Amino acid sequence: MISALNMELEAVRMVLRNDVNEVGVYIDSKGSADKYYTVIALFSSGKAKEIARRMAVDGLFSQNSDFVGSFMQKSALHLVFAYHQESRLMNKEALYAPTFSKRREISLNFLAAVGETEIRGDIGKLLICEENINITSAGKIYLNYFLDFSKFVPSEEQDSFHREAANFAYGILTREYDAKYDGQGHMFPHELRLMYKKSQNMSFKSLSQIMAFVRSLPDKPSEQYFGIRRLVGATKSMWIFLTKNPASLFMVIVVIVTLGYLGYQLAIRATASRNLRENTVFVGMQQIGEVYLGEEHV
Repeated sequence: MISALNMELEAVRMVLRNDVNEVGVYIDSKGSADKYYTVIALFSSGKAKEIARRMAVDGLFSQNSDFVGSFMQKSALHLVFAYHQESRLMNKEALYAPTFSKRREISLNFLAAVGETEIRGDIGKLLICEENINITSAGKIYLNYFLDFSKFVPSEEQDSFHREAANFAYGILTREYDAKYDGQGHMFPHELRLMYKKSQNMSFKSLSQIMAFVRSLPDKPSEQYFGIRRLVGATKSMWIFLTKNPASLFMVIVVIVTLGYLGYQLAIRATASRNLRENTVFVGMQQIGEVYLGEEHV
């Protein structure tokens, strides 16, 4: 039992525990029986001091609507957040996102949910993990705060946070193709390969940039084809282009007819020349006057 923040916090279950911190789900025995909290106890003095400094100087967590408060107990910094019933995306994605357009919608909802937490940078990277990402049957994304500070590396860099967010959104978008092509990313649709390249190059500088890119994706990205399917796909694309450009289609037809006629004439002439050579036989002269030039048979 922990008495703090005008609450009597009683542990319901532990989520994780290591040398740096522990995370548990608690209930306030003085409050509502159906309201739970996520409590993070940060044991590492160095990391606890860094978080406390940011809270005092930078207003860390102050804009987060789920943040309840913090307190010190037994040399550990405790952070208290609202807990939300777990319905993890990784377990429900196939059910709630059967199509690419639905996965695109969920990716946008994920990015919006991360933005609403007002947590960025090195702390934000701790937030973006499968254990924290939940989904409703309507496709709404909401987060918990199971933050593992053993992975916390203080940094002022923001681009790596945006890369993590883009990578997670990319994972949602490519789930179908990942299974289809056994994780061979070079076989994914062009638009998704471009997103991965931009993410790895840290080209995304904000969550809004990532969201803009995801919104621009078509309902059904064009898949790459190989072998005979690639030839068929190229032929189909060419036909679509030509039907939309009548002048180009007319010119192609004229060229095909001309080449066909030329090939026909060449074939006729080749056949006539061959027949002429076969039917024209020169037997030569066998006798001049009384002189016989042919072969004599005894």
